[in-house]
Amino acid sequence: MQNHSLICAFLIGAAFPIQAHSEEKDLRFLQPGIHADWREVRLGVMAYDRGFFSTDDFSGIVINGEFAFSSPDFLSSIGSPRPYIGFDAAIADDPIHFVYAGLNWDFHLIGSLYLSTSLGGAITTAENLDDPTTYKALGCRTLFHLGAAIGYDVGERWTVQAYTDHFSNGGLCGDDNNGAEATGVRIGYRF
Repeated sequence: MQNHSLICAFLIGAAFPIQAHSEEKDLRFLQPGIHADWREVRLGVMAYDRGFFSTDDFSGIVINGEFAFSSPDFLSSIGSPRPYIGFDAAIADDPIHFVYAGLNWDFHLIGSLYLSTSLGGAITTAENLDDPTTYKALGCRTLFHLGAAIGYDVGERWTVQAYTDHFSNGGLCGDDNNGAEATGVRIGYRF
C-alpha cells in the first residue's frame, strides 16, 4: 500500500511540471515578435500572377528576396515587428518588378510553426499603369505591399515558408486597382 501511495504521489508530482509547461506553450499561441531579435535573409521562387485575389491572367516565375532587420526597441509596443526591404523580380512575358519595404510580424502558432505578416509600401517598374493588357492596371507607381506566410523553423537559424504577397494602390490613385500577386516558397537564414 505504501508503494502504491508513493507511486501515485510521484505521478501527480510529475504531472504538475508537464501541465505548467503545456500551459506556457498555450500562452505563446499567436504571440508576436518571436523572431524580433534576429536579422534574416529570405530567398524564394513564386508563381507570377497567382494569389488569393489574383485573376491568374499571366504566367511566369518571380524571384523573391528579402532582408529583415532585428526589431528596434521602440517598436515593442506594437508587437516588435522587424523592418524589412525586399524585391519581386519577374521572369515572364511583359514582366513587372517590385521593390518594397515595411514592417514584418512573426506570430508563434504551435511547435516550430509560425504565421508571418507584412505591411509596407512598394514601387513598381510597370510602364503603363492604366493598361491591363500588358499586365494589370496598377493605377500608380507607388503601391501598398502586403505579405503573408506560414513558416516552419528548421532549427534555430533556418526557416521554410509558404509565402504570398500582394501589391495594390488601395484605391488611392485613379480608377484602376487590379493589384498584383505572387505565391510560392522561400527559405530564410537568421543571424
